[in-house]
Formats: sequence, structure tokens, C-alpha cells
Amino acid sequence: MSWLRLSAPLCLVVVLACHAGPRSGPRNQELLTQSEMRDNNFTNVHDAVSALRSNWLNVRGTDSFYTPSVVMVYFNRTRLGGVDELRAITVNAVAWVQHFNGVDATIRWGIGHSAGVILVSSHQ
Repeated sequence: MSWLRLSAPLCLVVVLACHAGPRSGPRNQELLTQSEMRDNNFTNVHDAVSALRSNWLNVRGTDSFYTPSVVMVYFNRTRLGGVDELRAITVNAVAWVQHFNGVDATIRWGIGHSAGVILVSSHQ
């Protein structure tokens, strides 16, 4: 019975940690905020990502010669295409940009996202 009393608080801590949501600030390498892009005087999202989170633009893992993997870009819920689409999005138009690795992107958006996704959001 004593193990039950000890495990209940531990379970509560685990549940609360899972519900914490996305972190902001310089330690979260999967999130890029508008203020961080503005502080560095970027005008478009591609330049900001290229300078501050360049690893987001790289395709990781195995690839196919017939259908090469591409890091996909979404603006809110709309699929735009590859990373070059980020050049047309101004920093002023976004609230934050988030990167999803291939596994997380495939779980969220389905097959065809194994290289990852860059999600641009205009919502605050």
C-alpha cells in the first residue's frame, strides 16, 4: 500500500510534465519566435531559419532516387511545398515557426513527411 502512496505523486508529476506545452526562449531548438527573428533583423522566414536553425533545412535519413524526400512547409493548415516557400513569408506575418522531425511529422501529417515539417503559424 505504501508504494501506491508514493507512485500517485510521481504519476501526477509525469502527467503535468507532458502537458507543459511548447517551451519558448533560446533553449528550445524546435521553436523560433517572431521576436527572435525581429531581434536579428530578418525580413523573411527562410533567412531567419537558415541563420538561426539551419539544421531544419537538411533532409535526414535514407532517401530514394525516384522520389527524394523534401522538408515540407505548412503555413497554418495549408501545405505550401518545400523550404524555398519560406522566402515568400515575411517575418511580420508570423507569430512562430516550429520544426517537426520526420517521425513526429509523419505521425501528425501522414506519409510523405519523413524528412520533417516546418510549421509557420500566424496565430498568437
